[in-house]
Amino acid sequence: MTPNEAGNNLEPQSLYAAFESAALRFPDRVALKGDGGRGLTLTYKQVIDNVRRLAAGLQAPEYANLREVGLLSENRPEWSVAYLAIVASGKTVVPLDATLKSNEIETLLRVAGLTTIFVSERFEKMVADFNLGCRVFSFEPSSINHWQSLMSNPVDFTPLASRDSTAVLIYTSGTTGTPKAVILTHGNILANLKGIRHAIHIDEHDVYLSLLPLHHTFEATCGFLTPLTLGAMVVHSRTLKSKEIREDIAANGVSIMCGVPLLFEKLYHAMHRNIQSTSLYQRAIFQALFTFSALGWGMRRKWGRALFAPLLRKAGMDKVRLFVSGAAALPLHISRFFCLIGIDLLQGYGMTETSPVISVTHPGDIKLGSVGPPLIDVDVKIDNPDEHGIGEITVRGDNCTPGYRNNPEQTAELWRDGWLHTGDLGRFKDGHLWITGRAKNLIISAAGKNIYPEEIEERLLTSDLVLESVIFGQKKQGRQGEEVRALIVPDLEQLQAEFGIDPVDPDLNRIREVLDQVVSKVNSEMADYKRISGFDFQLQELEKTSTRKVKRFVYR
Repeated sequence: MTPNEAGNNLEPQSLYAAFESAALRFPDRVALKGDGGRGLTLTYKQVIDNVRRLAAGLQAPEYANLREVGLLSENRPEWSVAYLAIVASGKTVVPLDATLKSNEIETLLRVAGLTTIFVSERFEKMVADFNLGCRVFSFEPSSINHWQSLMSNPVDFTPLASRDSTAVLIYTSGTTGTPKAVILTHGNILANLKGIRHAIHIDEHDVYLSLLPLHHTFEATCGFLTPLTLGAMVVHSRTLKSKEIREDIAANGVSIMCGVPLLFEKLYHAMHRNIQSTSLYQRAIFQALFTFSALGWGMRRKWGRALFAPLLRKAGMDKVRLFVSGAAALPLHISRFFCLIGIDLLQGYGMTETSPVISVTHPGDIKLGSVGPPLIDVDVKIDNPDEHGIGEITVRGDNCTPGYRNNPEQTAELWRDGWLHTGDLGRFKDGHLWITGRAKNLIISAAGKNIYPEEIEERLLTSDLVLESVIFGQKKQGRQGEEVRALIVPDLEQLQAEFGIDPVDPDLNRIREVLDQVVSKVNSEMADYKRISGFDFQLQELEKTSTRKVKRFVYR
């Protein structure tokens, strides 16, 4: 909020105002660090000075008719500065996925009709070669297009955005069809920031590790705007490799990290392998402490942090207090492991169209497997529930998009009877929301039974031998319904440790025999109609989006 708004104790009216409030309170605190803490470091004063100068430049007469500004870069401090400057100037950010192929980026630039874009060095020539007449401002100081040329005197800067202004347009990616653009207003995102602050205590002493792509709404809201409107520090990780993530956590005293399940699964497997490599005595001690922590958890006592202090110190995670998982279902044993060793692993639920958080577990009320209660001021209703209370999750609240830009048909499909239809299936229990699956992923058995792939995938992942899996339905020849099929990615390191299988030149027949035992065990624990009828395996990881979600459509 602006100083005037702060004096009147009003809610901020724009994202810039929310950031400005923190920047004026904590000018000398470090706001942003690049490259895992080794790169560019900016204080809040430096960030706001750059934001004001860039915003003033974007308000120059020559940009009077400019409505949307693109942003194409890997995660780095300049990305955040550019985003804040664009919205401060009263214009709309169009963040693009930096992991897309060149032809996909060109398609989105054409569809969006962008005439101005901020880019990092590796995209500068690419965008110029498209010959779209797009004016490029580079983050690279040596470039003739460096954004310094746009910077102006901050005295000329006037914040223009309001809660009803469009802050960001999120375009779906793809080379076929016309991508649709999700509209998110300043008010939508501010409502989400308020709900997150109410659910989770965060303050200026926290250090965030930002590792998911910033163009994605989950990371933009939770790993960028939330900390920077509260005075916390954001450190951009070097890579998504679990070893380097652990190093970045330790080197920067990270206290909070948002991620997707795959990242937490990799951290879990790395820690689990380290535990398994210790002596029999040490493993027995760990198991005894783990059992004792579970006993305390059952009595709503969190003993893990004290019990496992040496383990957390050795792993460089002694400062970590919160992990937050979103974007996909989190296997129960992963969340249980981290919670019991003393790191609250919260699970959230949301979608781009809701800015994005709909619900999240609270540190003081974690129900393993749930995605927590809805945020304040967010209404959630289960539409057309079945006998088990499972139905489509529908939402309404100030965090919800007004719709898709220039796409009334898709907007009408999204919004029906005053409720936003998520396409996800879930139910309520004890005030918490539980996700059962995605409607379009649902498998229907020959007897008409509903089978949720996510449930079976979670069971497979309880085996240390399974690194990843995807479950899908396959039509039976000449018969009604679908049979359950699995594609499994084995953990080669674990196969080597337990069965002596060479990870460089693996015995594929032996791997199939081992995985067949895993599948048989999972089948023995489920109702007949849910059982896996057959499986294949591959040694390379499953295809994923830039936010590390499996591309399910590839495997159907």
